[in-house]
Amino acid sequence: MVDQEKKKQKPKPARGLEAALVKRLRQSQAKLKENSLDALIISSSPNRHYLSGWKSDAESGWLVITPDVSYILTDSRYTEHAINETTGFKVVEYESSVASFFGDFSKKLKFKRVGFESHDISIFNFKRLKKYCKHLKLIPKAHLIEDIRVVKDEVEIENLKKAIGIADKAFIHILNFAKPGMAEKEIAWEMEKYMRDIGAEKMAWDPFIVASGANSSMAHWGAGTRKIKKNDMVLVDYGCVYEGYHSDTTRVFFMGRPSGEQKRIYNLVLEAKKLGQSLIKEGKVGAVVDKKVRESLEKNTSHFYRHSLGHGVGLEVHELPRISIHSKNKLLNGSVLTVEPGVYIPGWGGVRLEDIVLVKENGVEVLTKAPKDIKEVTI
Repeated sequence: MVDQEKKKQKPKPARGLEAALVKRLRQSQAKLKENSLDALIISSSPNRHYLSGWKSDAESGWLVITPDVSYILTDSRYTEHAINETTGFKVVEYESSVASFFGDFSKKLKFKRVGFESHDISIFNFKRLKKYCKHLKLIPKAHLIEDIRVVKDEVEIENLKKAIGIADKAFIHILNFAKPGMAEKEIAWEMEKYMRDIGAEKMAWDPFIVASGANSSMAHWGAGTRKIKKNDMVLVDYGCVYEGYHSDTTRVFFMGRPSGEQKRIYNLVLEAKKLGQSLIKEGKVGAVVDKKVRESLEKNTSHFYRHSLGHGVGLEVHELPRISIHSKNKLLNGSVLTVEPGVYIPGWGGVRLEDIVLVKENGVEVLTKAPKDIKEVTI
C-alpha cells in the first residue's frame, strides 16, 4: 500500500477544491450509512473525478469508499498519477485484475456488504467480481454519487463558467470566420482549434454538429462535406471541457439576410427557450416545464422537438437532472442544466437554441452569453 499522505512534496489542490472534495466525500460516506454498506465501489470515471479530483480514464481502477477510510485501487501505470493528483485517499497498487485483487482486499478489511455502480460496471467485470467475492453480499446501487452531483458546488460552477466562456468566444469567432463555400467540417475544425488555443483541455464530444441548409432538420446531424451556401441557415451544437467540466451550446447563424420563414421559425424557438427559462426555479417539476414549452410551439407548428427540453451538465455533457415530459423529480437550487427547444422541418431545415442555466430559488441565472439576437447572428 502506498499512502499518498506521507508524500511531503506532493502538490495540494487549491484550498477551495480541497474543501469541496472533503465535503463530497463526506456526503458519499453518508450514503453508505443510509444504505448499510461497508464499502462502495466507484467504477465510473466522472464519479471518481468528482470524489477524488483525479481525472483518470476508464481503465485506471476503482475508488473504494468506506465510512472511515477511502482507497484508490490502481495498477502501476497510474500509481504516480493517483498519488500526485489526489488527496485524502490511500493509494493501493494491484498487479492482477482489479476484480480479483478486490476479493483479497475486501477479506482483509472484513467487508460484508459492498455496493457497486450497477449503471456503470460491465457485465464482464461484474461476473469477475462475483467470482472473486463469494464471501460478500454485492448490492447494486445506481446513481448514488450522481444524486449528490445534481447540486453543483462553487468550484464546479466556476469551472462550468470557464468552459462556457470559452465556447461563447468560439461562436463569436466563427461568426467572423464562416463564409459561403466552406464545408461544415471546416467550421467544426475551426471551432475546435480555436477553443483549444484559448484554454479548452478537449472537446465535449466528437464530432460537433454543424448542420447547414436542410441538414439542420436532423437534430444530431454531425458535420459533413456539404458546403455552406448564401442564404443558408447553419445550426452549430458544440462544447468543450475545462478542468473536467463541460459546456454545451447550440446556436444558429444565417449566411445572408434570413427569409421571412427562417425568421419566423427562429423567433418561435427563441421565445420557447425564454419561456422555458422563465418557468425554471427551485421545486419546479421538469415535466411541467417541458409540457408548457411544447404546447407553446405546437400552437404554431407540428414540427416541434421530440427530445427532452434539457439535461444536467457538469463532469458529463449529459447528466442528471433531466427536463422532459417524463421527468418527475423537482429541480434543486444549484443544479446546472440546458434549455434547448427546437423546431425541425424535414427537407427545409431546423432551429435549436440552447443555453446553460443555473437553477436558483426564484428563477435561473443564464450562464451562456453567446449572442442570439437575429441581427447579431446574421453574417
